Amino acid sequence: MNHITDKTAALYYRVAHKQQDCANLDNQMQKLLCYATEQGLNSFILYADVNQHGLNLDRPAFNALKADIEAGRVGKLIVNDVARIARNFIVMDKFIEWAQTRGVEVISITDGDLNAPPYSDISAFWRSFLKGGGRI
Repeated sequence: MNHITDKTAALYYRVAHKQQDCANLDNQMQKLLCYATEQGLNSFILYADVNQHGLNLDRPAFNALKADIEAGRVGKLIVNDVARIARNFIVMDKFIEWAQTRGVEVISITDGDLNAPPYSDISAFWRSFLKGGGRI
C-alpha cells in the first residue's frame, strides 16, 4: 500500500461475492493501475472491498476512503465503473456530490469524468445509462 500524501489519488475497486472470479478483482486493479500510470499519477492508494455488495456505502475499505476524503487527503477518486461506488443510483449520486463538495474529482474509467457533462446533468446521465442497456 502506498503512503498517503497530500491530495493522493484513490483507486477503489470492489467485488460483491467471494465466489466471484478473483480475476474480476485483479482485472479491476490492473485497469486502475494502468490508468494511474497513463495519467502520470505518482501518489495513489488502493482501496479494495471483497465480498461487499454495492447496495450501501458501509464497506470497510470504502469507509477508510471516506475518512481520507473527509480528512482532505484525497484529491481524485478513480473507479473502474460507477457500480463500484454503489449499485443504487441515488446513493451513488449523493456520494459523488459529497466527494465533489470536498474537492475530490471523481473519475470512472468506463464512464468517464463524472464531474463534467453528461454526468453533471442528471437527465443526460439517465439517457446515457438507458442507452447503454441500463447496467449499474
